[in-house]
Amino acid sequence: MALPRILRTTSFRFTLIYAALFIASVAALGGILYRSVTSALEQQVAQQVSREMTTLLADYRVNGLDSLSLLITSRQQLRRRGAPEYSLQSVRGRILAGASLPHGPTAGRMQVPDAWGNMANMYVETRQLPNGETLIVANDLDWISDVQAAILQAFGWTLLATLGLALGSGLLLSARFLNRLDAMTRTAATIVGGDLSSRIPISGKGDDFDRLGLSFNTMLDRLSQTMDSLRQVSNDIAHDLRTPLTRLKTTLEQAALHATTQADVQQALAAANAQADDILGTFSALLRIAQIEAGSRRKAFQRLDLGELVANVGQDFRAVAEDSGRSLDVTFSLCLIDGDRELLTQLVINLIENAIRHTPLGSRISASVSLPGQIVRLAVSDNGPGVPEAERSKIFNRFYRTETSRSTPGSGLGLALVAAIADMHGAAFHATDARPGLRVEVDFPASAPTLGNGNLAANSA
Repeated sequence: MALPRILRTTSFRFTLIYAALFIASVAALGGILYRSVTSALEQQVAQQVSREMTTLLADYRVNGLDSLSLLITSRQQLRRRGAPEYSLQSVRGRILAGASLPHGPTAGRMQVPDAWGNMANMYVETRQLPNGETLIVANDLDWISDVQAAILQAFGWTLLATLGLALGSGLLLSARFLNRLDAMTRTAATIVGGDLSSRIPISGKGDDFDRLGLSFNTMLDRLSQTMDSLRQVSNDIAHDLRTPLTRLKTTLEQAALHATTQADVQQALAAANAQADDILGTFSALLRIAQIEAGSRRKAFQRLDLGELVANVGQDFRAVAEDSGRSLDVTFSLCLIDGDRELLTQLVINLIENAIRHTPLGSRISASVSLPGQIVRLAVSDNGPGVPEAERSKIFNRFYRTETSRSTPGSGLGLALVAAIADMHGAAFHATDARPGLRVEVDFPASAPTLGNGNLAANSA
Protein backbone atom coordinates (compact mmCIF):
# COMPACT_ATOMS: atom_id res chain seq x y z
CA MET A 1 0.00 0.00 0.00
CA ALA A 2 1.47 3.32 -1.09
CA LEU A 3 2.08 6.00 1.52
CA PRO A 4 0.16 9.28 1.25
CA ARG A 5 1.88 11.76 -1.06
CA ILE A 6 2.70 14.19 1.73
CA LEU A 7 4.60 11.45 3.63
CA ARG A 8 6.74 10.71 0.56
CA THR A 9 8.04 14.25 0.13
CA THR A 10 11.71 15.02 0.57
CA SER A 11 10.97 17.71 3.16
CA PHE A 12 9.06 15.22 5.34
CA ARG A 13 11.89 12.70 5.10
CA PHE A 14 14.44 15.34 6.04
CA THR A 15 12.26 16.35 8.98
CA LEU A 16 12.15 12.75 10.21
CA ILE A 17 15.93 12.46 9.86
CA TYR A 18 16.48 15.66 11.85
CA ALA A 19 13.90 14.52 14.43
CA ALA A 20 15.69 11.17 14.80
CA LEU A 21 19.02 12.94 15.27
CA PHE A 22 17.48 15.31 17.84
CA ILE A 23 15.82 12.45 19.71
CA ALA A 24 19.12 10.55 19.78
CA SER A 25 20.83 13.69 21.12
CA VAL A 26 18.17 14.11 23.83
CA ALA A 27 18.45 10.42 24.73
CA ALA A 28 22.24 10.69 25.02
CA LEU A 29 21.88 13.83 27.15
CA GLY A 30 19.30 12.07 29.32
CA GLY A 31 21.61 9.09 29.83
CA ILE A 32 24.49 11.34 30.84
CA LEU A 33 22.26 13.32 33.21
CA TYR A 34 20.80 10.11 34.66
CA ARG A 35 24.23 8.70 35.46
CA SER A 36 25.57 12.02 36.73
CA VAL A 37 22.64 12.67 39.09
CA THR A 38 22.70 9.09 40.39
CA SER A 39 26.42 9.26 41.06
CA ALA A 40 26.13 12.66 42.76
CA LEU A 41 23.29 11.53 45.03
CA GLU A 42 25.07 8.31 46.00
CA GLN A 43 28.21 10.30 46.75
CA GLN A 44 26.12 12.68 48.87
CA VAL A 45 24.72 9.73 50.89
CA ALA A 46 28.22 8.28 51.35
CA GLN A 47 29.55 11.62 52.61
CA GLN A 48 26.62 11.94 55.04
CA VAL A 49 27.22 8.43 56.41
CA SER A 50 30.95 9.13 56.68
CA ARG A 51 30.30 12.35 58.65
CA GLU A 52 27.95 10.55 61.06
CA MET A 53 30.52 7.81 61.58
CA THR A 54 33.23 10.38 62.30
CA THR A 55 30.97 12.15 64.84
CA LEU A 56 30.09 8.94 66.69
CA LEU A 57 33.69 7.74 66.86
CA ALA A 58 34.75 11.12 68.25
CA ASP A 59 32.10 10.88 70.99
CA TYR A 60 33.19 7.32 71.79
CA ARG A 61 36.82 8.34 72.18
CA VAL A 62 35.90 11.16 74.55
CA ASN A 63 32.92 9.79 76.55
CA GLY A 64 33.15 6.03 76.23
CA LEU A 65 30.78 3.21 75.25
CA ASP A 66 27.82 4.19 77.45
CA SER A 67 27.71 7.71 76.05
CA LEU A 68 27.88 6.26 72.50
CA SER A 69 24.94 3.93 73.28
CA LEU A 70 22.83 6.80 74.59
CA LEU A 71 23.68 8.97 71.56
CA ILE A 72 22.76 6.19 69.10
CA THR A 73 19.50 5.47 70.96
CA SER A 74 18.59 9.16 70.91
CA ARG A 75 19.32 9.58 67.23
CA GLN A 76 17.52 6.41 66.26
CA GLN A 77 14.40 7.50 68.15
CA LEU A 78 14.43 10.95 66.52
CA ARG A 79 15.25 9.58 63.07
CA ARG A 80 13.19 10.89 60.12
CA ARG A 81 12.74 9.39 56.68
CA GLY A 82 15.93 9.66 54.70
CA ALA A 83 18.14 10.06 57.77
CA PRO A 84 20.92 7.55 58.62
CA GLU A 85 20.33 4.47 60.76
CA TYR A 86 22.66 3.38 63.55
CA SER A 87 23.59 0.13 65.20
CA LEU A 88 25.96 -0.76 68.06
CA GLN A 89 26.58 -4.47 68.43
CA SER A 90 28.54 -6.54 70.94
CA VAL A 91 31.28 -8.98 70.12
CA ARG A 92 28.67 -11.77 69.98
CA GLY A 93 26.40 -9.75 67.68
CA ARG A 94 23.87 -8.66 70.32
CA ILE A 95 22.25 -5.28 69.66
CA LEU A 96 23.49 -2.86 72.30
CA ALA A 97 21.78 0.22 70.79
CA GLY A 98 20.01 1.27 67.59
CA ALA A 99 18.57 -0.82 64.78
CA SER A 100 19.36 -4.28 63.61
CA LEU A 101 21.79 -3.81 60.78
CA PRO A 102 23.91 -6.52 59.18
CA HIS A 103 27.65 -6.29 59.10
CA GLY A 104 28.93 -4.96 55.82
CA PRO A 105 32.08 -3.79 54.19
CA THR A 106 34.13 -1.02 55.71
CA ALA A 107 32.18 1.31 53.38
CA GLY A 108 29.98 0.46 50.44
CA ARG A 109 26.59 -0.50 48.98
CA MET A 110 24.72 -3.59 50.10
CA GLN A 111 21.21 -4.99 50.18
CA VAL A 112 19.53 -5.06 53.59
CA PRO A 113 16.15 -6.66 54.44
CA ASP A 114 13.62 -4.14 55.69
CA ALA A 115 10.81 -4.60 58.27
CA TRP A 116 8.57 -6.24 55.68
CA GLY A 117 11.18 -8.65 54.43
CA ASN A 118 11.92 -6.76 51.22
CA MET A 119 15.50 -6.15 50.18
CA ALA A 120 16.49 -2.47 50.35
CA ASN A 121 19.60 -0.91 48.92
CA MET A 122 21.67 0.87 51.55
CA TYR A 123 25.04 2.47 51.90
CA VAL A 124 26.73 0.89 54.94
CA GLU A 125 29.88 1.88 56.81
CA THR A 126 31.24 -0.41 59.56
CA ARG A 127 33.92 0.24 62.25
CA GLN A 128 35.34 -2.15 64.79
CA LEU A 129 35.77 -0.51 68.24
CA PRO A 130 38.82 -1.26 70.46
CA ASN A 131 36.86 -3.53 72.85
CA GLY A 132 35.43 -5.61 69.96
CA GLU A 133 32.08 -3.89 69.62
CA THR A 134 30.90 -3.02 66.11
CA LEU A 135 29.56 0.40 65.11
CA ILE A 136 27.41 0.48 61.95
CA VAL A 137 26.01 3.56 60.20
CA ALA A 138 23.78 3.08 57.11
CA ASN A 139 21.44 5.12 54.94
CA ASP A 140 18.76 4.20 52.43
CA LEU A 141 19.57 4.45 48.71
CA ASP A 142 16.14 3.51 47.37
CA TRP A 143 14.90 7.12 47.42
CA ILE A 144 17.43 7.80 44.67
CA SER A 145 15.34 5.47 42.51
CA ASP A 146 12.46 7.94 42.82
CA VAL A 147 14.71 10.68 41.48
CA GLN A 148 15.84 8.40 38.66
CA ALA A 149 12.23 7.62 37.79
CA ALA A 150 11.41 11.36 37.71
CA ILE A 151 14.34 11.99 35.38
CA LEU A 152 13.30 9.17 33.06
CA GLN A 153 9.70 10.38 33.04
CA ALA A 154 10.74 13.97 32.24
CA PHE A 155 12.93 12.86 29.37
CA GLY A 156 10.25 10.47 28.14
CA TRP A 157 7.74 13.32 27.87
CA THR A 158 10.41 15.47 26.22
CA LEU A 159 11.08 12.81 23.59
CA LEU A 160 7.35 12.35 23.01
CA ALA A 161 6.83 16.11 22.62
CA THR A 162 9.83 16.31 20.29
CA LEU A 163 8.46 13.53 18.10
CA GLY A 164 5.05 15.21 17.98
CA LEU A 165 6.53 18.59 17.05
CA ALA A 166 8.74 16.93 14.43
CA LEU A 167 5.80 15.16 12.81
CA GLY A 168 3.64 18.30 12.93
CA SER A 169 6.32 20.55 11.50
CA GLY A 170 7.17 17.90 8.89
CA LEU A 171 3.57 17.73 7.74
CA LEU A 172 3.32 21.53 7.68
CA LEU A 173 6.55 21.98 5.72
CA SER A 174 5.62 19.17 3.35
CA ALA A 175 2.20 20.72 2.69
CA ARG A 176 3.87 24.07 1.93
CA PHE A 177 6.44 22.30 -0.25
CA LEU A 178 3.71 20.50 -2.18
CA ASN A 179 1.71 23.71 -2.68
CA ARG A 180 4.70 25.48 -4.22
CA LEU A 181 5.63 22.40 -6.24
CA ASP A 182 2.07 22.00 -7.50
CA ALA A 183 2.10 25.65 -8.63
CA MET A 184 5.24 24.95 -10.67
CA THR A 185 3.70 21.75 -12.06
CA ARG A 186 0.52 23.59 -13.10
CA THR A 187 2.60 26.29 -14.79
CA ALA A 188 4.64 23.66 -16.65
CA ALA A 189 1.43 21.91 -17.76
CA THR A 190 0.01 25.21 -18.99
CA ILE A 191 3.18 25.92 -20.97
CA VAL A 192 3.14 22.41 -22.45
CA GLY A 193 -0.45 23.14 -23.48
CA GLY A 194 0.82 26.07 -25.56
CA ASP A 195 0.38 29.07 -23.25
CA LEU A 196 3.89 30.54 -23.09
CA SER A 197 2.65 33.59 -21.16
CA SER A 198 2.13 31.57 -17.96
CA ARG A 199 4.68 32.15 -15.21
CA ILE A 200 5.50 30.56 -11.85
CA PRO A 201 4.00 32.62 -8.98
CA ILE A 202 6.53 34.33 -6.71
CA SER A 203 5.71 34.77 -3.00
CA GLY A 204 8.15 37.64 -2.50
CA LYS A 205 9.82 36.01 0.52
CA GLY A 206 13.09 35.49 -1.31
CA ASP A 207 13.31 31.81 -0.35
CA ASP A 208 14.71 28.94 -2.43
CA PHE A 209 11.40 28.46 -4.24
CA ASP A 210 11.32 32.15 -5.18
CA ARG A 211 14.87 31.99 -6.54
CA LEU A 212 14.04 28.83 -8.46
CA GLY A 213 10.83 30.40 -9.75
CA LEU A 214 12.65 33.54 -10.88
CA SER A 215 15.21 31.41 -12.74
CA PHE A 216 12.44 29.45 -14.46
CA ASN A 217 10.54 32.64 -15.30
CA THR A 218 13.68 34.16 -16.81
CA MET A 219 14.15 31.01 -18.85
CA LEU A 220 10.52 31.16 -19.96
CA ASP A 221 10.90 34.82 -20.92
CA ARG A 222 13.87 33.90 -23.08
CA LEU A 223 11.96 30.97 -24.57
CA SER A 224 8.99 33.23 -25.29
CA GLN A 225 11.26 35.75 -26.98
CA THR A 226 12.77 32.98 -29.08
CA MET A 227 9.33 31.72 -30.11
CA ASP A 228 8.22 35.25 -30.92
CA SER A 229 11.33 35.69 -33.03
CA LEU A 230 10.63 32.46 -34.87
CA ARG A 231 7.04 33.49 -35.44
CA GLN A 232 8.25 36.84 -36.71
CA VAL A 233 10.63 35.11 -39.10
CA SER A 234 7.81 32.91 -40.34
CA ASN A 235 5.56 35.93 -40.85
CA ASP A 236 8.34 37.83 -42.61
CA ILE A 237 9.04 34.91 -44.89
CA ALA A 238 5.33 34.46 -45.63
CA HIS A 239 4.64 38.13 -46.35
CA ASP A 240 7.87 39.75 -47.49
CA LEU A 241 9.20 36.97 -49.69
CA ARG A 242 5.93 36.55 -51.53
CA THR A 243 6.62 39.47 -53.85
CA PRO A 244 10.13 38.38 -54.96
CA LEU A 245 8.94 34.78 -55.34
CA THR A 246 6.02 35.97 -57.44
CA ARG A 247 8.42 38.06 -59.52
CA LEU A 248 10.66 35.03 -60.02
CA LYS A 249 7.68 32.90 -61.04
CA THR A 250 6.57 35.58 -63.51
CA THR A 251 10.06 35.76 -65.01
CA LEU A 252 10.13 32.01 -65.56
CA GLU A 253 6.60 31.97 -66.99
CA GLN A 254 7.43 34.80 -69.40
CA ALA A 255 10.53 32.95 -70.49
CA ALA A 256 8.55 29.80 -71.07
CA LEU A 257 5.95 31.66 -73.15
CA HIS A 258 7.99 34.20 -75.08
CA ALA A 259 11.63 33.09 -75.19
CA THR A 260 12.24 32.01 -78.77
CA THR A 261 16.02 32.11 -79.01
CA GLN A 262 18.90 30.81 -76.96
CA ALA A 263 19.80 34.39 -76.05
CA ASP A 264 16.30 35.02 -74.69
CA VAL A 265 16.50 31.88 -72.58
CA GLN A 266 19.95 32.83 -71.23
CA GLN A 267 18.75 36.33 -70.39
CA ALA A 268 15.67 34.99 -68.58
CA LEU A 269 17.74 32.45 -66.63
CA ALA A 270 20.25 35.14 -65.63
CA ALA A 271 17.43 37.34 -64.36
CA ALA A 272 15.85 34.40 -62.50
CA ASN A 273 19.22 33.48 -60.99
CA ALA A 274 19.75 37.04 -59.74
CA GLN A 275 16.26 37.10 -58.22
CA ALA A 276 16.88 33.72 -56.55
CA ASP A 277 20.14 35.05 -55.09
CA ASP A 278 18.26 38.03 -53.66
CA ILE A 279 15.65 35.71 -52.12
CA LEU A 280 18.31 33.45 -50.60
CA GLY A 281 20.15 36.51 -49.25
CA THR A 282 16.97 37.80 -47.66
CA PHE A 283 16.17 34.37 -46.23
CA SER A 284 19.69 34.01 -44.78
CA ALA A 285 19.49 37.50 -43.25
CA LEU A 286 16.17 36.67 -41.58
CA LEU A 287 17.51 33.44 -40.12
CA ARG A 288 20.66 35.21 -38.90
CA ILE A 289 18.57 37.89 -37.18
CA ALA A 290 16.45 35.18 -35.52
CA GLN A 291 19.57 33.36 -34.36
CA ILE A 292 21.03 36.54 -32.89
CA GLU A 293 17.77 37.47 -31.13
CA ALA A 294 17.65 33.99 -29.60
CA GLY A 295 20.96 34.77 -27.86
CA SER A 296 22.67 31.56 -29.01
CA ARG A 297 25.88 33.42 -29.87
CA ARG A 298 26.53 34.81 -26.37
CA LYS A 299 28.85 31.90 -25.60
CA ALA A 300 31.27 33.33 -28.20
CA PHE A 301 31.70 36.60 -26.26
CA GLN A 302 35.28 37.66 -25.52
CA ARG A 303 37.16 40.79 -24.49
CA LEU A 304 38.07 42.75 -27.63
CA ASP A 305 39.14 46.23 -28.74
CA LEU A 306 36.28 47.83 -30.68
CA GLY A 307 38.52 50.65 -31.94
CA GLU A 308 40.93 48.18 -33.53
CA LEU A 309 38.04 46.24 -35.06
CA VAL A 310 36.55 49.37 -36.67
CA ALA A 311 40.00 50.42 -37.91
CA ASN A 312 40.47 47.04 -39.63
CA VAL A 313 37.02 47.18 -41.26
CA GLY A 314 37.70 50.78 -42.38
CA GLN A 315 41.01 49.71 -43.93
CA ASP A 316 39.27 46.88 -45.82
CA PHE A 317 36.51 49.21 -47.10
CA ARG A 318 38.88 51.89 -48.35
CA ALA A 319 38.89 50.47 -51.87
CA VAL A 320 35.11 49.96 -51.82
CA ALA A 321 34.58 53.61 -50.91
CA GLU A 322 37.00 54.75 -53.62
CA ASP A 323 35.37 52.57 -56.29
CA SER A 324 31.93 53.96 -55.40
CA GLY A 325 33.12 57.57 -55.66
CA ARG A 326 32.90 58.28 -51.92
CA SER A 327 35.39 58.85 -49.09
CA LEU A 328 35.74 57.06 -45.78
CA ASP A 329 37.37 58.45 -42.63
CA VAL A 330 37.93 56.36 -39.50
CA THR A 331 38.83 57.83 -36.11
CA PHE A 332 39.14 55.54 -33.14
CA SER A 333 40.15 55.17 -29.53
CA LEU A 334 41.30 51.85 -28.18
CA CYS A 335 38.24 50.77 -26.16
CA LEU A 336 37.57 47.33 -24.69
CA ILE A 337 34.14 45.68 -24.68
CA ASP A 338 32.82 42.13 -24.31
CA GLY A 339 31.28 40.78 -27.50
CA ASP A 340 31.25 38.47 -30.50
CA ARG A 341 33.97 39.63 -32.91
CA GLU A 342 32.27 38.19 -36.01
CA LEU A 343 28.91 39.79 -35.27
CA LEU A 344 30.43 43.15 -34.35
CA THR A 345 32.38 43.11 -37.60
CA GLN A 346 29.10 42.44 -39.43
CA LEU A 347 27.48 45.36 -37.55
CA VAL A 348 30.21 47.79 -38.64
CA ILE A 349 30.14 46.51 -42.23
CA ASN A 350 26.35 46.93 -42.42
CA LEU A 351 26.54 50.52 -41.15
CA ILE A 352 29.28 51.49 -43.63
CA GLU A 353 27.60 49.67 -46.54
CA ASN A 354 24.29 51.34 -45.70
CA ALA A 355 25.99 54.75 -45.81
CA ILE A 356 27.70 53.98 -49.13
CA ARG A 357 24.50 52.62 -50.69
CA HIS A 358 22.26 55.55 -49.73
CA THR A 359 24.51 58.55 -50.36
CA PRO A 360 25.28 60.27 -53.67
CA LEU A 361 28.66 60.37 -55.42
CA GLY A 362 31.22 62.56 -53.68
CA SER A 363 29.72 61.99 -50.24
CA ARG A 364 31.95 61.72 -47.20
CA ILE A 365 31.44 58.88 -44.70
CA SER A 366 33.05 58.77 -41.28
CA ALA A 367 33.26 56.03 -38.65
CA SER A 368 34.49 56.66 -35.12
CA VAL A 369 34.94 54.91 -31.78
CA SER A 370 35.11 57.05 -28.63
CA LEU A 371 34.72 56.74 -24.89
CA PRO A 372 32.28 59.38 -23.61
CA GLY A 373 31.91 58.63 -19.91
CA GLN A 374 31.28 54.99 -19.04
CA ILE A 375 30.21 53.84 -22.51
CA VAL A 376 31.99 52.96 -25.75
CA ARG A 377 30.34 54.77 -28.65
CA LEU A 378 30.49 53.59 -32.26
CA ALA A 379 29.23 56.23 -34.71
CA VAL A 380 28.89 56.09 -38.49
CA SER A 381 27.75 59.27 -40.24
CA ASP A 382 27.54 60.72 -43.76
CA ASN A 383 26.74 64.03 -45.39
CA GLY A 384 24.10 62.61 -47.72
CA PRO A 385 20.38 63.42 -47.92
CA GLY A 386 19.69 61.90 -44.45
CA VAL A 387 16.42 60.45 -43.17
CA PRO A 388 13.34 62.46 -42.10
CA GLU A 389 12.96 62.64 -38.33
CA ALA A 390 9.63 60.79 -38.37
CA GLU A 391 11.28 57.79 -40.07
CA ARG A 392 14.54 57.52 -38.13
CA SER A 393 13.18 55.10 -35.54
CA LYS A 394 11.65 52.92 -38.29
CA ILE A 395 14.78 52.31 -40.34
CA PHE A 396 15.85 49.59 -37.85
CA ASN A 397 12.66 47.60 -38.57
CA ARG A 398 12.79 44.62 -40.88
CA PHE A 399 12.11 45.38 -44.56
CA TYR A 400 11.52 49.06 -43.86
CA ARG A 401 12.81 51.33 -46.64
CA THR A 402 12.38 55.06 -47.01
CA GLU A 403 10.89 56.51 -50.17
CA THR A 404 14.28 57.74 -51.38
CA SER A 405 15.92 54.32 -50.91
CA ARG A 406 13.38 52.16 -52.73
CA SER A 407 15.24 52.61 -55.99
CA THR A 408 18.52 51.27 -54.52
CA PRO A 409 19.39 47.58 -54.20
CA GLY A 410 18.77 45.87 -50.88
CA SER A 411 16.19 44.03 -48.80
CA GLY A 412 15.77 46.46 -45.91
CA LEU A 413 17.40 44.06 -43.42
CA GLY A 414 20.83 45.65 -42.99
CA LEU A 415 19.91 47.98 -40.13
CA ALA A 416 17.55 45.36 -38.66
CA LEU A 417 20.60 43.09 -38.33
CA VAL A 418 22.48 46.00 -36.71
CA ALA A 419 19.64 46.37 -34.17
CA ALA A 420 19.64 42.64 -33.37
CA ILE A 421 23.42 42.55 -32.82
CA ALA A 422 23.28 45.70 -30.66
CA ASP A 423 20.47 44.25 -28.52
CA MET A 424 22.44 41.04 -28.07
CA HIS A 425 25.40 43.06 -26.73
CA GLY A 426 23.24 45.20 -24.43
CA ALA A 427 23.98 48.29 -26.55
CA ALA A 428 21.68 51.24 -27.14
CA PHE A 429 21.33 52.50 -30.72
CA HIS A 430 19.63 55.44 -32.42
CA ALA A 431 19.78 57.57 -35.55
CA THR A 432 20.19 61.34 -35.49
CA ASP A 433 20.59 64.22 -37.93
CA ALA A 434 24.23 64.69 -39.00
CA ARG A 435 23.45 68.20 -40.40
CA PRO A 436 23.51 67.23 -43.21
CA GLY A 437 23.12 63.47 -43.53
CA LEU A 438 22.46 60.64 -41.14
CA ARG A 439 24.39 59.61 -38.01
CA VAL A 440 23.88 56.21 -36.40
CA GLU A 441 25.26 55.76 -32.87
CA VAL A 442 25.66 52.46 -30.99
CA ASP A 443 26.60 52.74 -27.30
CA PHE A 444 28.21 49.65 -25.70
CA PRO A 445 28.95 49.09 -22.00
CA ALA A 446 32.67 49.70 -21.45
CA SER A 447 34.76 46.81 -20.08
CA ALA A 448 37.87 48.88 -19.27
CA PRO A 449 39.16 52.45 -19.55
CA THR A 450 40.63 53.70 -22.81
CA LEU A 451 44.04 52.17 -23.37
CA GLY A 452 45.27 54.60 -26.01
CA ASN A 453 44.33 56.57 -29.08
CA GLY A 454 44.93 56.05 -32.79
CA ASN A 455 43.87 57.59 -36.05
CA LEU A 456 43.24 56.15 -39.48
CA ALA A 457 41.97 58.10 -42.50
CA ALA A 458 40.97 56.65 -45.87
CA ASN A 459 39.91 59.28 -48.38
CA SER A 460 39.01 59.18 -52.03
CA ALA A 461 37.75 61.77 -54.40
